[in-house]
Amino acid sequence: MGEKENNCTLKHKLNFQGIKTPCYVIDREQFDRNLFDIQSNFQREWGDNLGIGYSIKTNHLPQLLEIAKNKGMIAEAVSDEEYYYALEQGFDKRRIILNGPLKSEECLICALKNNSIVNIDNLEEIDMLIRRKDKLKNREIKVGLRVNFDLEKLCKGETATGEAGSRFGLCVENDEFEEAVNILSVLHIRICGLHLHFSTKTRSLKVFKILAEKICEISVKYRLLENIEYLDIGGGYWGGRTVKDRPTMEEYSKGISEILKKRFDSRKVKLVLEPGAALLSTIATYYTQVQNVRQIKNFSVVTVDGSLLHVNPLLNRRKLEYKIYASGKRSIPQQIVCGFTCLERDRILQLDNALELKKGDYVQIDYTGAYTMGFNNCFISSPPYIYMKEDEMAILIRDKKRKLMLDI
Repeated sequence: MGEKENNCTLKHKLNFQGIKTPCYVIDREQFDRNLFDIQSNFQREWGDNLGIGYSIKTNHLPQLLEIAKNKGMIAEAVSDEEYYYALEQGFDKRRIILNGPLKSEECLICALKNNSIVNIDNLEEIDMLIRRKDKLKNREIKVGLRVNFDLEKLCKGETATGEAGSRFGLCVENDEFEEAVNILSVLHIRICGLHLHFSTKTRSLKVFKILAEKICEISVKYRLLENIEYLDIGGGYWGGRTVKDRPTMEEYSKGISEILKKRFDSRKVKLVLEPGAALLSTIATYYTQVQNVRQIKNFSVVTVDGSLLHVNPLLNRRKLEYKIYASGKRSIPQQIVCGFTCLERDRILQLDNALELKKGDYVQIDYTGAYTMGFNNCFISSPPYIYMKEDEMAILIRDKKRKLMLDI
């Protein structure tokens, strides 16, 4: 494919000439702005002893991993495949975090041999260390522990799982965490880090203050203070844009750092963050083109070449932020913008009293950089095109292959 076919001009208001749809357009400068916002605020409050993890699961595009690596970020992997992928992408072995609830023995031992950051999720992983300890002879073994505690009790109505609780990490309430500490002590395996990550509905500052307080409490109770080299407070922040009643990075950094500094010396202990959506959500915009319009009862069905699966792959209840580029001159009482699939639920937007969309018009969905491209699959059609926007040019970095089945 020639350069003219790969590249197209982007003006202040997008010029769709040359853009193939459906597609994501990634804004490299927005990535830089988001990273600077996170890094500068936490450096001001904690200092330079800071590690920012790039969450591979949030967006695994190799071009973004390359940018993250060049910016000095740490790769955060939650599976064997992601760990080896980070190695393939050229990340320093010591600058990869291995998280996740299902690590193979081979990958776990490999990561420890590589001096990667390894956060133990469950007792079975400790059993793996016991079984394979001979493979790690003559070296100091250091691990972090992922902490599970009843966050819902302290932040009522805020956690994603509610009363059911998180399924990840070593539970403090049933003494599983204490059991892990005792076993590792007998094995002379040093606990050098603590990892706390919870999915919440609110992303509130209160949540992160509670996490910071829990880190301090656990470190004292289990006599871990002297050995701690890093504190990984996970992700789940609000970020990428300023919205009323949502915490800013300045607020997060102050709230977290003030509590942790009561127990930890920021010059000796690294603070690790894993800001997936906060870094990546706002860096991409999705575009889809109208293919046909029909009337059903008293509303207009607008079918586009994209899908709700491209912008909301889990089909959650969420309000999409959008713009329409309509050529119609009159307003229509009700238009339902629907995807190309045969799923009845593939309804992207309901437009009330908006300008009439016609064949060839465009719909733009904002903030589609996180947890979208990773879910792209070959259901009915192959995944969308992806462009990288730099200056005023959009460069095609992923083509849309015209086949439904992957090579076997």
